[in-house]
Amino acid sequence: MKERNEQNLYMQHQDITSQHWSYSSERFAGGDNLLTAIARGWSIDRKVVLRRHWFAGMRCIEIFHFTIRRDDVVADMAVVGNPYVYRYLATEPHDLVEAEDAAVA
Repeated sequence: MKERNEQNLYMQHQDITSQHWSYSSERFAGGDNLLTAIARGWSIDRKVVLRRHWFAGMRCIEIFHFTIRRDDVVADMAVVGNPYVYRYLATEPHDLVEAEDAAVA
């Protein structure tokens, strides 16, 4: 796994605040929750699964599934697509896989 320069990551995302998220009680997270997890020592697997949810065939919501790890805890962080997530994925090396090509629970 690539070493991250957290200072550089936060320089790119200066407008975020620390946001708590719990995998046991919240189905979806925001981009700010993802960056907070990184700052708090969670590692992110390289593979990221993208699921697109279509409403009436016209409106799409993208959900990115990140596997996060810290100590003995592994969790799926389902993050709603937004500018934080798109910027993060553009600057960090990840293997983006569409849900049709991967099994996601």
